[in-house]
Amino acid sequence: MSLKSLGLVGLATLLIYGCGARPDPYGQQVNRTTTLAIQGQQWFSQGELRRATRDFGRALEISQSIDYPAGVAQQLNNLGAVALEQGNLEAAQELFNQAWSLNQEIPDWAAASTNLANLATIAQSSGNLARAGEYLQAALAAAERSGANTARGRILCQLASWYLEQQDQGTAAALLTQARPLATTPALQGTLNHHWGRLRLAQGNPPAALEHFNQALAADREILDRAAMAADLFGLAETYQAQGALDQAFYYYGRAFDVYAALGKRSRSEECRERLRQVNEKGQLGQSLKRFESQPEPTPTKNNQPSS
Repeated sequence: MSLKSLGLVGLATLLIYGCGARPDPYGQQVNRTTTLAIQGQQWFSQGELRRATRDFGRALEISQSIDYPAGVAQQLNNLGAVALEQGNLEAAQELFNQAWSLNQEIPDWAAASTNLANLATIAQSSGNLARAGEYLQAALAAAERSGANTARGRILCQLASWYLEQQDQGTAAALLTQARPLATTPALQGTLNHHWGRLRLAQGNPPAALEHFNQALAADREILDRAAMAADLFGLAETYQAQGALDQAFYYYGRAFDVYAALGKRSRSEECRERLRQVNEKGQLGQSLKRFESQPEPTPTKNNQPSS
């Protein structure tokens, strides 16, 4: 499953106080949590999960110590995203539920929609598609209640992906069409175009799929979302494979492999490696697979929790 379906809670980058303002101790601490959370998101994007956990954990501690409920909810969600990436579904579900409960109390319905969408990802990872759909419908209701277009667009895209998984192309297309005018950020443009690419490929329209995957890759590269970039590259490779352009498919599977391997995503890089073998054999390309046959072990900072 692509990280396009996994949400960290977005943070405002504007400072609480500006130059020339009277010192604000509370605002300074809120700014500190924001800085730590942004650092954590950068580490998360790079697959450096231990460092992400460290910064999210520090931001959580500060938020708790200054009675900053929004910050507490943000970091509970972000720590849940790390746990989910590590495959610890039980811990992730508990953290997302805690964040969801707190965001209802605040209330922050946009953030709550992210919590619910992440719970949907857990349900889908566990094979419970019906439960995932229930979470996504609740997430959409929360996003609509928030009035935030970005939140609504993000959930519409994830719900469209859910329908694509069930081969319901018509509903997926309708949801993506609703999301299109809401995609005003590179992150959402990348997600929207990626799922349009998946839909066009499923509909047997490879030229349109290539156009969307390329647009998604450009948007995801702009914000350096590495996992999303790898998913876009894999989509391009699949599309070329469907067209019978196996040399191009090999090229893009190789690029996707490199990004997934660098992120320590072994299951995805293994999937790329198997596709590389298939297209190499079928197309009689004669390409060497040696560099894809072994991967360096991830460093301890990538996949382990920090020691106390």
